[in-house]
Amino acid sequence: RSQAAKDVLAKLHDVYPELVEETEVVSRELIRITLLFPEMWQEALRTASLSYYGRKNVVEMMNILRPLHKKARTPETLREYHFVQMFGNDLAAAEELLNQFFSVDPAHRNDTLVQQAWELYYVVFRRIEKLFPKPSQLALKDTAPILLECRDMELAVPGTYDPDREIINIQSFDPIFVVYSSKQHPRRMEIRGSDGNSYTFLLKGREDLRQDERVMQLFGLINSLLMKDDETARRSLAIERFPVVPLSSNSGLIGFYPDCENINNIIRYYRESHGQPVNLEQRMALQFSPNWDTLTVMQKVESFEYALSNTPGNDLQRAMWYTAPNAEVWLERRTNYTRSLA
Repeated sequence: RSQAAKDVLAKLHDVYPELVEETEVVSRELIRITLLFPEMWQEALRTASLSYYGRKNVVEMMNILRPLHKKARTPETLREYHFVQMFGNDLAAAEELLNQFFSVDPAHRNDTLVQQAWELYYVVFRRIEKLFPKPSQLALKDTAPILLECRDMELAVPGTYDPDREIINIQSFDPIFVVYSSKQHPRRMEIRGSDGNSYTFLLKGREDLRQDERVMQLFGLINSLLMKDDETARRSLAIERFPVVPLSSNSGLIGFYPDCENINNIIRYYRESHGQPVNLEQRMALQFSPNWDTLTVMQKVESFEYALSNTPGNDLQRAMWYTAPNAEVWLERRTNYTRSLA
């Protein structure tokens, strides 16, 4: 499949060379931003340590670290050069120790070399934690300067292409990406389109968005069926969709809609304003089963069902009612929710 995709891309390049080249540049630079060198090395060292110390698999460990050593030898951005200046010597020394380990046949390999390499890796890991706190913003001039030069492109803004409408091309990228503090640290980015509007996306790493893209395609099919039925079309029933653009097997773009609240925050605000604990169900489950950590899966399900049966479960309904300024707004919100999300 990979070769077939390359063949198709090569034929497209013959017809639309500039478009294909722009696509490759933008995709490569966005992937670069999803995981910076410090994050990449921390994650790789953590995974490699499990391979070595947990599974005693030195080959698997080396397969994880080898691509990063190769990247460290050819830094391209200011941040990457800075990282290599700080850690390049230790990483090169650790790589040399591992190369010495693998240079002899398995029967005569010296495990001490691997231990010495891991002493260096551990120092690098701890220094990364200390010297590279999670950033709240990323400047393109330091992380992907090529994107700053991408202007007035032929490439369409992700998720906007419609064969029946005028193409909205990428005019430029906002020079600052905002980094969220959630587990995977997604980046919020803005693309200015040729129509004068700004389009906001979440750039996500460590996640495979290809399945999400298929789900959005399925929702599109369902929406087309709903529009063909007189009853559902009359009620304007449809599933809300958003752009999902995979860039690789573990990174991609998701359309970002501002001025929205997630269900967790809505329920949190409602419970806090009414003096209720946010983790009410969790407390009741622990009350039912104080030894939670030792329970089997089925016992945990039983505890969870007990918590559900002893809580009203109408927080979202009450929150929508209390936050609406009048009945008209409440009815509009309720209708939009039930027709698109429920």
